[in-house]
Amino acid sequence: MLLSLSTRSSLARSARSYAHQAAAPLTITANQAATAQTVLTTPADNKLTGSISVFIKAGSRYQPSHGLAHLLKNSVFKSTQKRSALSLVRETELLGGILTSSLTREHLILSAEFLKGNDCSKFTRHEFHEEALPGAQAEYEQAQTDGSIVALEQAHQVAFRQGLGNPLLMDPKMGGSQEAMEEYGRQRFGRAREQTIVGTGIEGGRLRELVEQFFGSSSGEAGSVGSGGSGKTSYHGGEARIGRGEEGSSSRMVIGFKGTTAPEYTVLQHLLGSEPASIKWAAGSGPLAALPVRAFNLAYSDIALFGFLVSAPANQTRSVAQNALRQLRQIATGNSVDHEAVKRAALKAQFLVASHLENNLLRTELLGTQALGSPKSASQLSDLYASYAQVTADQVVKAAKDLLDSPPTTVAVGNTQELPYFDQLEF
Repeated sequence: MLLSLSTRSSLARSARSYAHQAAAPLTITANQAATAQTVLTTPADNKLTGSISVFIKAGSRYQPSHGLAHLLKNSVFKSTQKRSALSLVRETELLGGILTSSLTREHLILSAEFLKGNDCSKFTRHEFHEEALPGAQAEYEQAQTDGSIVALEQAHQVAFRQGLGNPLLMDPKMGGSQEAMEEYGRQRFGRAREQTIVGTGIEGGRLRELVEQFFGSSSGEAGSVGSGGSGKTSYHGGEARIGRGEEGSSSRMVIGFKGTTAPEYTVLQHLLGSEPASIKWAAGSGPLAALPVRAFNLAYSDIALFGFLVSAPANQTRSVAQNALRQLRQIATGNSVDHEAVKRAALKAQFLVASHLENNLLRTELLGTQALGSPKSASQLSDLYASYAQVTADQVVKAAKDLLDSPPTTVAVGNTQELPYFDQLEF
């Protein structure tokens, strides 16, 4: 054995002592720009770089037709009224910066990371056809090669149907026009009250001045969440099966339930077993650690999808899925919940949040999505993960019960002749 039992105990005690140290109360400064945007900044630290990210409620959840959010994400950082795309790239390089755009189901995120101290778009047809559209097609085709992505994407469509169920990526067969993409961009970019600008390593007053200088005020009223102004996304559940060749002798199966954004669901996820493993190259100590299955909790502003992702040969998927569901039901009974295990799961949740706060762009993503999705924003960075320490075993038990009371969402990808249906699983 590489480590003796005494050495392991010593390391565990040291890790536990370190994990319980109180986080430094780094304050989040919040300002309201004259142009209506919310401006959040975190204090300068010892990092040599800073970042600014713009969060816009322009994710696939809000798109009126297929693929518009994906095309819009690939169309930003192109030519503007004052600068060409080449000029933008060259000026960014001269400042030692990096420009990135990313898309979630709820947000379009435009980010700039730069060396500290270096502190309205137009869409051209050739850029759309030569860059945005081919880029979107390539990203879609790449995603289709990953069975896990296919299964989780289909699970969203089955669970939510519209809104959060809208496809994140554009299927080239369904197309998407430049005119529709431009109109979607104008609608979403014009809603200043639905935009949050987050800066790290930059003084709050300075960032607010820049926002007021370069951003326009709101030109329209905020729209409703979901597709076609239908209000909040509803959870439905259901089943879907996609036949395809197995990847590396493995099929994929997603079993999901209706969750919430409450911290006990994240703790339950880590209690059951989630990525990444606590020890590199080790299976871990969770009840599902030795099985090819991981729990997930995909939380959004008003709802979440909680479940299991199974990656196993088709003839083994049934037993793996049944074991995962039995563990969830066992927790729901409340008879065998290990209070120490709940504490360890809460610490893992805290660690993952804390590690995000160490990275400029991950920190801004965490702050931006929280600010747009929650009516009560944290005043200190430590507030973002302090709630996990307050989660009790009883709360975890109730969360497990509520999950099993909701209609299941099941997606099977692979050899569908062998993969089970949900009603064939015994747990």
